Amino acid sequence: MAAERITHPGYAALREGAALVGHPGAAALRLSGRDPLGLLEAILTNSLPGEEDRGAYALLLDPKGRIQADLRVVRHAGEVLVVAGPQSARAVREILRRYAPFSRVAVEETGFGVLGLYGPRAAELAGLRSALPEHACARLGALLAVGVAVPVPGVDLIGAPEELQRARERLRSAGAVAATEEEYEAARIAAGVPRFGTDFTPENFPAEAGLLERAVSFEKGCYPGQETVARMRYRGHPNRTLRRLLVASGTPPAPPAEILQGDRRAGTLTSVSPLPSEEGVVFALGYLRRGADPEGPLSAGGAILRVAG
Repeated sequence: MAAERITHPGYAALREGAALVGHPGAAALRLSGRDPLGLLEAILTNSLPGEEDRGAYALLLDPKGRIQADLRVVRHAGEVLVVAGPQSARAVREILRRYAPFSRVAVEETGFGVLGLYGPRAAELAGLRSALPEHACARLGALLAVGVAVPVPGVDLIGAPEELQRARERLRSAGAVAATEEEYEAARIAAGVPRFGTDFTPENFPAEAGLLERAVSFEKGCYPGQETVARMRYRGHPNRTLRRLLVASGTPPAPPAEILQGDRRAGTLTSVSPLPSEEGVVFALGYLRRGADPEGPLSAGGAILRVAG
């Protein structure tokens, strides 16, 4: 891919201003009843905050330790919300409803949507005094703002669709720029942030997808799949790991695609940025097998790849 500078306004806003990113299909579920936090602690990979206005990113695993979904838990005003992206929403609903009756917990559809406001001016345009730490939350009128750190710092605004539409119009009037899916994907892949359903699926373990630090606590109680996660960390290594890649030359094929090292299969390409970065670099994500040399040349289709992180 030829190097070129980014001229897309949404991408520029993600880096220099504030960009609006829609998340159609995201779900926000409200948990109530005897002990909703206890239920979540028993089935999620990460520890949950003990205080209000905090949250956590976590995974749901099957008994063998494979990832079934990712989600975020938020505590605010005595409520517990579980927010899932479009690729995870169905599995999150099914798993929570499977366990909820045993814990006397109710799982309620809120009908809320999610609107992202990302970039260095996000807190200012949202009307916050300062940037929210990741997963911290604050009430903004009819909306709940939740801090986001990756792939671009900012906030997710959660609320009724009509309130989100009003917020979108107000924020655009204040200078926020609507980013396209391509522009947001370019920022995500450049930052090396994997997405469920694309870069990790129900075939993957957390260690393979590089999610141990972000989504797993090794100090919490038991949950489904915990034994496999712990064994892979303390006694072994995953057979493949997700890496951020740089496209040195050529045009890679559409993912998923085979990655070669010489004439041997070295892994699988999972994401390719639809746009070059502001420096003209095209990034990608892909799994490399344990036996592959991360310092050596890699190829996918007609493209030459290098490990970038």
